[in-house]
Amino acid sequence: MLGLYFGGHYYRLSLVFYSLPESVRNVFFPGDNILQLQREVEGILQDSFYKTVDSSAMENSAMEGMIKSLDDPYTAYFSPEDFRYFQEHTNGSFVGVGVLLETKDGKLTIVDTIEGSPAQDAGIKPGDIITAVDDQAIEGRTEEEAVAFMRGKAETRVVLHIKRGEEVIDFELMRKAIEIPIISEKMLDRSGKKIGYVRLDQFSLDAGPRVQGSVDRLTKEGAQAIILDLRNNGGGLLDEAVNVGSVFIEDGPIVSVVSRDGRSEVYTARGDANETIPMVVLVNGYTASASEIVAGAIKDDARGKLIGEKTFGKGVVQNINPLSNGGAIKFTSGSYYTPRGIDINKIGIEPDIPAVDDPATPADEVIERALFELAS
Repeated sequence: MLGLYFGGHYYRLSLVFYSLPESVRNVFFPGDNILQLQREVEGILQDSFYKTVDSSAMENSAMEGMIKSLDDPYTAYFSPEDFRYFQEHTNGSFVGVGVLLETKDGKLTIVDTIEGSPAQDAGIKPGDIITAVDDQAIEGRTEEEAVAFMRGKAETRVVLHIKRGEEVIDFELMRKAIEIPIISEKMLDRSGKKIGYVRLDQFSLDAGPRVQGSVDRLTKEGAQAIILDLRNNGGGLLDEAVNVGSVFIEDGPIVSVVSRDGRSEVYTARGDANETIPMVVLVNGYTASASEIVAGAIKDDARGKLIGEKTFGKGVVQNINPLSNGGAIKFTSGSYYTPRGIDINKIGIEPDIPAVDDPATPADEVIERALFELAS
């Protein structure tokens, strides 16, 4: 808070401001001014509250309060530290416990755990609900706030309080540096037919070129069909969803984004796909956002079949704007529609071929169903 030093006394600007006649104040601040009111409240508390006031914490809380008033689970304020963590995660590495989250039915739900992470090693599973991190209750908080509680220095401990069905379990985990695998590939064989398998874990930077590289390598090795696995993929960057869709779709729309004024922006395929190779997409209840863009485009284009379970149903897109303090605001900027104009928000996409993994069996039933479909 700025102030003036006058006559041996320090006066906060808000207090000086309100000592002026109303006619003078209105010259500089005509009508209601929320910034003026915020500074007034802050000045009073700085001067008169019975404890020392942390101005930075107060201002962060004010911004978080504005965000929460929108009642949108996907809009969030990033403090400078939170924004740094977010950028690290988008680039594929961070220090934490290795869980990927989505808000489902108002609860922070684990979509997946990263291979070799503390969370996976401890037995945390997709579908688990986080109720608290250490002594911080999670109910009503955003994904970003929950992630901030879980982040910290490597080799420090954190406790996740997990609800699994009716059971409540505490997991004490040691944070560590984690590299997000992003993509993996392998060659499968069914009845003498080579089938390439590509799993994409998130739509981070260069997801499109990486999927293209995997498909190119597998086809050079003789793959006669491709499985694209988007199960437990919570999404990521819109441009990368278009890039991944363009690996399989030659031309036409991938997705359209409609802003609040009704304007529609259509994102089309890049024009260099290999449409001759058969393919399927694996989906489940945690296939969300950018993953649903790709799945919806492939289904609407009849390029391939979706196999698995109905998808998550996140049909909105977010923008991220950096702020002058080094933080950022992530906000929902529009709704997206599949190429046929279908709104999947809070609805999801039904698979063409339903299939569910049975935890009691070692085989991946969804992959087995995909292999049967492509080898037939």
